[in-house]
Amino acid sequence: MNKAILLISHSQKITDGIKEMIEQMAQSESLQIISLGGTSDGELGSDPTKIVEAVNKAKSVDKFFVFADLGSAVLSAELAFDMLEEDQQAKYVLVDAPLVEGAFAAGITASVSDDVEHILAEAKNAPMKGWN
Repeated sequence: MNKAILLISHSQKITDGIKEMIEQMAQSESLQIISLGGTSDGELGSDPTKIVEAVNKAKSVDKFFVFADLGSAVLSAELAFDMLEEDQQAKYVLVDAPLVEGAFAAGITASVSDDVEHILAEAKNAPMKGWN
């Protein structure tokens, strides 16, 4: 199964850094990491059309795991879902996990597993540091 992790933030620098970090650890032919920080014109902000364009370009992807950081980035990810065709929506998973820790854990897991529930569980459990 081909998978993609969509990284959505107000800052391209943030998503580029997370992408680089995941790609160093999760090297897999079946996994793409897509940095979607900032607006289409390179400014701070978020843009749902940028997300839709990325989904449309990634034709061979079976599942998109979507991670966003703050308020309007989350809203952009949700709006992008609404803008997608029904068959694309079935592949688009909004992940309720932190952008950095969740996307990193999902990336590592998705590089070795096609089990969607396992990937989501690792993403959601990632912020648990165990510090007392």
